[in-house]
Amino acid sequence: MTDTVDKQRDEKQEQRKRPEQFQLINAYDEIVKMSVREVMNNMDICKCDRCFLDACAIIFNQGYSHFVNTREGELLTKIPDMNTGNRVEMMVQVMHALRLVGDFPHHSRDESVYEKRPPIPERE
Repeated sequence: MTDTVDKQRDEKQEQRKRPEQFQLINAYDEIVKMSVREVMNNMDICKCDRCFLDACAIIFNQGYSHFVNTREGELLTKIPDMNTGNRVEMMVQVMHALRLVGDFPHHSRDESVYEKRPPIPERE
């Protein structure tokens, strides 16, 4: 028992010695990826990683970015406000991006993947 307590105390002391590490992240990242994967799985289009990321890139380039600075390993708590109007607009962008990627994939039709993919896991 005391070994565990000593180990935890040593880890906390070690953490205090390290300088804080910050990272810049797009708060919309997870929201966009989850939305694209969900809609993509219900469409008859290629579901490969390249098409998935192409659709995400189109959406991000349409202005879906909200960058925040957060401590490394810290849970993201400032997710952008997604009221009903924002959600509808994002879904319109998701559908547009997926139709575009479905019509003009960056690979041959022989390389297409049509089985559903698992949803994007949420960050812990």
